[in-house]
Amino acid sequence: MKGIEISFRDMDHSDAIEHQIRSKASKLTEKYDEITGIRAVVALPHNHSHKGKIAHVSLEIGLPGELVAITNDSHDKHEHEDMYVALRDAFDKAQRCISKIHNKRLDTKRRIQH
Repeated sequence: MKGIEISFRDMDHSDAIEHQIRSKASKLTEKYDEITGIRAVVALPHNHSHKGKIAHVSLEIGLPGELVAITNDSHDKHEHEDMYVALRDAFDKAQRCISKIHNKRLDTKRRIQH
């Protein structure tokens, strides 16, 4: 897999979460081989207005000439108290964004060739 950097903030390192991130990143890079690197930051900051901690997930995905930034820090989504749900949602959002960019690039190439 291409380069991946994983950071944990306001929480201890978790092998299980790191494995989940690497697995999802691997699937993304298999589908879109133009990805040059992925940086993932996961955090469980203190949320004083909530009883539980809401997981924050940020992704930066490098593409040639472009950086896709995904921030998944929905304070009102209580399902994001589960880090795995927050990771799933962040990678799903990243996949949609990269798909749009990928399809635009393919469309532009097709137009140039015709």
